Amino acid sequence: MRFEKYIRPQNFEEALQILKSDQNSVILGGTTFLRLSDRKYSTGIDLSDLGLDFIKEVNDQIEIGAYTSLRKIETDPIINKNFGNLLPKSIENLIGIQFRNNATIGGAIFGRLGFTEIITALLVLDCELEFEENGKVDFNEFISNWNIKRDILKKIIIKKKQGKSSYKMMRNSSADFPILSVAVSNFDTIKIAVGTRPSIAKLSEKASQLINSDNNKINEAVNLITDEFKFGDDLRAGKEYRKNIAPILVKRALQEVLI
Repeated sequence: MRFEKYIRPQNFEEALQILKSDQNSVILGGTTFLRLSDRKYSTGIDLSDLGLDFIKEVNDQIEIGAYTSLRKIETDPIINKNFGNLLPKSIENLIGIQFRNNATIGGAIFGRLGFTEIITALLVLDCELEFEENGKVDFNEFISNWNIKRDILKKIIIKKKQGKSSYKMMRNSSADFPILSVAVSNFDTIKIAVGTRPSIAKLSEKASQLINSDNNKINEAVNLITDEFKFGDDLRAGKEYRKNIAPILVKRALQEVLI
């Protein structure tokens, strides 16, 4: 990761103007995810002065600033008293505490990286993103397409709801990236997300529809998972292995939220 220029804007308008006028510029958070590549950028835009490091409750929702570290989300009491332990569980095994202290939720989300477990978890919550130019965007809409590429993510907004949630994953070692991740929530309806396949997470349609029509059809629902999702190969696991463990993880998660 290399930069020709480093800029620290004092307002969002200035930051967005730089980002839009320079196609080889990039927003800097903790820059942890950017370090995974050796790409050269013309301009690094640091938003540290714009107050995006926060977690707060606002009426019936929780707002998380884009510059908030994953470690802060993992340990924050507001996060831990809502949604069960869904979000902390999706973060706690990511490489190590030093990494999580540096990595920001904005960087984890905006890059739409396949190994990002917190994306799997957020998909099963009532969640939207707030951008400087595009305003509020449904989280699933943002993840499932690439329409928004040059904008500033300001915060993540999650509606507080009563219910249960579960997060399951499989990894080769405690600090490695996951082989597969699964999140299930049971608030207004049951939602199922499968991620790190190794491609980016997405929501189930068929299995979720079936289990919502009849909560007793767990076995039938999990059998639909392998038809709904595509699984791939990487250095950590093969697609057949992922395909075999996905229904098992989904079943365990469904059983937890339906108790």
